[in-house]
Amino acid sequence: MSDLAHTPLMGRAAQMPRLRELRQMARAETSARPVDWRYQVTTRVEPMIGPVRDPVIRLRLRMAALRVSGHAARYRKWSMEELQAALDEIAPRLRRDRPYTRASLRALGLIAAICDKVQGLTPFPTQIMGALAICSGRLVEMETGSGKTLTAALAAGLAGLSGEDVHVVTANDYLAERDHDSFADFYQALGLTTGLVVHSVPPADRAPAYRARVVYASNKEIAFDYLRNRIMLGGAQGAIRLSLETVHVERARAAGLTMNGLPFAIVDEADSVLIDECRTPLIISETAPPEPDWALQALSLVDALEHGRDFTVDDQRRLVELTPRGEARLAEKGEEIGGIWRNSVRRNHAAVQALSAEHLFVRDEHYIVRDGKVALIDEFTGRVAEDRALGDGLQQIVEAREGVEITGRRLTKGRMTYQRFFRRYRKLAGMTGTAREVAGEFRAVYGLPVLSLPPPKRSRRKYLRVRIHSTQEDKWAVVAERAARFAAKGRPVLLATRTIRASMELDEQLKAAGVEATLLNAAQDADEAEIIAEAGNAGQVTLATNMAGRGVDIMLSEEVRAAGGLHVILTEVNEAGRIDRQVLGRCARQGDPGSCEVILARDDGIVAKFGSRRTRSRLGTWQGVQKAQRRAEKLMARARLDLLRYDLQRDGFLGFLGGSE
Repeated sequence: MSDLAHTPLMGRAAQMPRLRELRQMARAETSARPVDWRYQVTTRVEPMIGPVRDPVIRLRLRMAALRVSGHAARYRKWSMEELQAALDEIAPRLRRDRPYTRASLRALGLIAAICDKVQGLTPFPTQIMGALAICSGRLVEMETGSGKTLTAALAAGLAGLSGEDVHVVTANDYLAERDHDSFADFYQALGLTTGLVVHSVPPADRAPAYRARVVYASNKEIAFDYLRNRIMLGGAQGAIRLSLETVHVERARAAGLTMNGLPFAIVDEADSVLIDECRTPLIISETAPPEPDWALQALSLVDALEHGRDFTVDDQRRLVELTPRGEARLAEKGEEIGGIWRNSVRRNHAAVQALSAEHLFVRDEHYIVRDGKVALIDEFTGRVAEDRALGDGLQQIVEAREGVEITGRRLTKGRMTYQRFFRRYRKLAGMTGTAREVAGEFRAVYGLPVLSLPPPKRSRRKYLRVRIHSTQEDKWAVVAERAARFAAKGRPVLLATRTIRASMELDEQLKAAGVEATLLNAAQDADEAEIIAEAGNAGQVTLATNMAGRGVDIMLSEEVRAAGGLHVILTEVNEAGRIDRQVLGRCARQGDPGSCEVILARDDGIVAKFGSRRTRSRLGTWQGVQKAQRRAEKLMARARLDLLRYDLQRDGFLGFLGGSE
């Protein structure tokens, strides 16, 4: 037996993924959660069941947290060597998916004591409750500033000690790298290995990172790594077949896998990752040779078309449609140009794409031009969407319109939605500060029950009255005046805009008013960490897009706390009210003082696009703005459901090819 273990065959097989890991990587069953009438029922019933069910769960968690806190208080008197010895002794008795056992609660007490010694952080009972809820497979809603990062670390530590591989998924690379570096020493003290997967990590270094017990990664990187692995596996549907290949085939497909399965995912800022990001599918493509003439001809094709007569634009659904008159005029133009433009299908498709680029995609709002290239902006995070491009020739038409180098079209090699990817995890949990608005969708799509937890400290946030002005000029003038007033009192001020264009306009207004501000947006993101570090200084004015929203912790000095803390001014509302709550939640965190206010104009983008005639008139109120947001949220929810339904149907249609991935 010992001789056999050293043969080349067994040595090569030992380096292959285990059968359990291959089963997670193999194509999932098509019996996914329903998206028919049961989806509609679940989204409506879950918000009504939660208020009845959750108090009982919170009571159980509170009692368990008291026991853990008692253990932690006793263990804090021990030395680090004694704590680690006790942890080594209790770890073999831990079991996955059973966080309420006596051994698990004692282990969590040891973890909390080690966290206190290594990180200098004493977990609050609410954070312990959150860690237990996460290990139970729930989505925890904790107020912004309640210490969700520490909560995730406690949960990952307990799950890792029980033998479970953990993926801590964040909304962007900045948060993944920050959280990994912050808790690397903590995990090392627990005896757990850690890995980091962000955009800057080369492919050759990713496989060792995924073999770690706890992996921090951004949602885009981990999802695309999985899709690349699925493309490598081809249409393989059986884990046993893949496992046998490692023994009988010289170049087994499993040998090239980067990931080692989808074990347990803890999703930070879960509503951003699991809800907002789901409007765009994950697509891996290869670039075809450039066709600059096609893009330029597509733009010239629609030059003479009249808005309203030849085509219509639906801003709410972001849709362009040709009228019969428009199609007839395009046919005449196509005959003049000749070639492929005589084909009505290709001609009309190119025309719709050209009109979409002209009327639906705005520079410094949906994309920026940087280094001679068109870079898309993630509207929910305000960041540049790295390696993302528009499809079906739309990217090339936008490039032609901006006069930059026209790239080749993207030919799809693999496709998947975020919904399908995250539902393939063996176990899924998460946390966020804004989940109750979409609790029904979390339950219907991911099977995740939402549990709201009380904040560890009473919030001291002060909400000032909402101001709605007639014009943008009036709004910017008031914002500049308010920013100068609070900064003069020694308080830092955060000015939040939705788009890069708005941040540029406000920056000019501030300069004209003599207010010095630091600008942070996707076009100027090189010094993001430094800008965030200085945003809490006395009298500092920071102007930022949604980049300064989720996960950003602005630290305050005692001098600033005494002056009243951070003041946040929201100058534009987002399509989802949850994002506004995240931005306003940058102030008054963890018991600090702070205040916030909303200053809008009646011709703001969201109000103009989704608001009623009354909202846009002089009779417009804050309630009307919120109604416009709810209308936008319903349209986005419908778009997410349609995308998921299409993805499942497409997979069924292509089943004879092994699926759509």
